[in-house]
Amino acid sequence: MDTTRPITVGLADDQLLVRTGFAMVLDSQDDITVAWQADNGTVAINQAANDPVDVVLMDIQMPDTDGITATREILKIHPDTRIIVLTTFENGDYIVGAIEAGASGYLLKDSEPEDLLQAVRTVDESTAVISPKATARLLRSMRSGNAGSSGGVGVDKQHRSSDNSASDNTATEPLTPRETEILQLMARGLSNQEISQELFVSMPTVKTHVTHILRKTNSRDRVHAVLYAVHHGLD
Repeated sequence: MDTTRPITVGLADDQLLVRTGFAMVLDSQDDITVAWQADNGTVAINQAANDPVDVVLMDIQMPDTDGITATREILKIHPDTRIIVLTTFENGDYIVGAIEAGASGYLLKDSEPEDLLQAVRTVDESTAVISPKATARLLRSMRSGNAGSSGGVGVDKQHRSSDNSASDNTATEPLTPRETEILQLMARGLSNQEISQELFVSMPTVKTHVTHILRKTNSRDRVHAVLYAVHHGLD
């Protein structure tokens, strides 16, 4: 992360009030600046192509081109861009589709301003962002059979990527009991620090376990490891 300049952010949401609110929160910080705004996915793709940013806050359901498609297209152009999906939807299939399109994390639109700011700073440091509330909704949806099913509402096959899909991954070797325990806490949305406090172990120990979990589950990041946990009944 380049500490000599602020984190640049793009906002993509079809609701003007939402964009305005997010922009006010983000622009109030010395280390963050909103570079552009878009009211649909097509505009977001064009903006990101012409004015690359560090982080894009992406609404899922927008007119013209939805956020899942826009996420995939932006990452084709600028793979280093970090995309955080913003959602109000109960159906976890939206979240699954966005993650499989390459999103680095997800937050609920009604998240506190502090959580939004932390998410932007965290994801810019190449760390996945997982909202505990959104994770809870994802888990509920998957347990009821909505997410990832052909009959689920929200994401059809064109939004699902066959590459690097955590749901299709098979562990290269069994997880240890401790790794399984940590993965379950990750699926609840806990950070490494919170896991450290929960299990009374050091941060380096947690990080080592997380590294092993990602390798064993063939997950490219923390978000995909959570999807692995859900799909394999480890949550």
